[in-house]
Amino acid sequence: MIDDADPIAAAFAALPPDDSPPDRRARDAHLAALARETRRHAEEAARAVSRDYGHRPRPETLLAEVAMVLEGVRHARRNLRRWMRPERPPLPYHLWPSSAHVTRVPLGRVGIIGPWNYPLQLTLLPLVAAIAGGNRAILHPSEHTPETAALIARIADAALPGRVVTLAPSARTAAALAAAPLDGLFFTGSTATGRRVAEAAARNLVPVTLELGGKSPAILLDGADLDAAARSIIAGKLLNAGQTCVAPDYLMVPRAQVEPMLAALRRATAALYPDPSGPDYADIARAPDRDRLAALLDGARAEPLMERMPAPPRMGAWALIDPAPDHPAMQAEIFGPVLPILPYDDPAETRAFVSARPCPLALYVYGPERAARALAEATPSGGAVVNEAVVHVGVQSLAFGGAGESGMGAYHGAEGFRAFTRPRALMVARPSLARLVRPPYGRNIERILASLIR
Repeated sequence: MIDDADPIAAAFAALPPDDSPPDRRARDAHLAALARETRRHAEEAARAVSRDYGHRPRPETLLAEVAMVLEGVRHARRNLRRWMRPERPPLPYHLWPSSAHVTRVPLGRVGIIGPWNYPLQLTLLPLVAAIAGGNRAILHPSEHTPETAALIARIADAALPGRVVTLAPSARTAAALAAAPLDGLFFTGSTATGRRVAEAAARNLVPVTLELGGKSPAILLDGADLDAAARSIIAGKLLNAGQTCVAPDYLMVPRAQVEPMLAALRRATAALYPDPSGPDYADIARAPDRDRLAALLDGARAEPLMERMPAPPRMGAWALIDPAPDHPAMQAEIFGPVLPILPYDDPAETRAFVSARPCPLALYVYGPERAARALAEATPSGGAVVNEAVVHVGVQSLAFGGAGESGMGAYHGAEGFRAFTRPRALMVARPSLARLVRPPYGRNIERILASLIR
């Protein structure tokens, strides 16, 4: 881990320019090494993340962090040959018999700034894409999860010496990396910080991928199975105690179904978290967030979803019934176990409500499949799921990303490979009709122009 007076200069010195990017076999070996070290440190990762949080359930870290990284590696290794295969676009007839192809070439030296909520996955999964793309990477794990940051450095040093370096994390170092003359930058975090990162990178014309958050809605339609929907929503909302960027942020319910749905949410919470003080429920990782979340319960009808609320540093699950539009819970991403429930009278209201706000990272619609799918397809979001929540994030063949305030660009699978590469065209020119348009222009030029400008 680089802990230096000038960490960016030290990182650049450790990763000098590389004029010969690795071939497919080398990239495959790099990915295999990353998987090996991640697997070897799996239990240590569960312990490190839990210490950083205070407590985080071991299964959540192994499922949502370690397994996600390993599946990302498996998917990349299975598909790398196809991703790297040159494309051969057709050329216009006047260039025949010339030929051309387009290859995806590495961006070069890239930066990855990871967040604290899934500190291992959201640092190493972008690294999988960067390595598959043939890049060298500078990692900045979150300063809020120091134990996990140290582990990430050990994994990267063991698996990818000379290709990846890890910075000792701090807010100042993250800002310096965002402002560095990199060849690409990947950031996961809040919308507000994402704006600052994009502004800093723009000064050096560094291309950025921003994976942000936003208020991801869940919409319940008439005819939905209330208990099935409630279990899905609670499972997605309370994963990592709500500290998940794609967690359902608020729930829209037909007005007549508000009280029945509230009862269903309580049943689901009791079934999934019978003992919120036990090992299956995570702490709220940061004290300022606990204070912020507690303040959200003021100014609206707050209903507990747990019969026995856990003590701090945990926070029990709450529903807010019909908060006002200017209530703080409706102004910014909640990122915790508080679920506003908004009644509606006409399904068309739901689409209008979501469309009038910044594009959410995810959208979840529950109800009869045909109606739910139609609403999901017509409502803007980064991604959408019908009759389930959050599960799409674990599918590496699905692009993952937002738009506007929920992000810029996408990754996972092939989209991750594209995020860390750029297209480069190469044309082999052979004698063709194109030579007829050179000066001095003769009588034939008018016929040629007539065929081109039509």
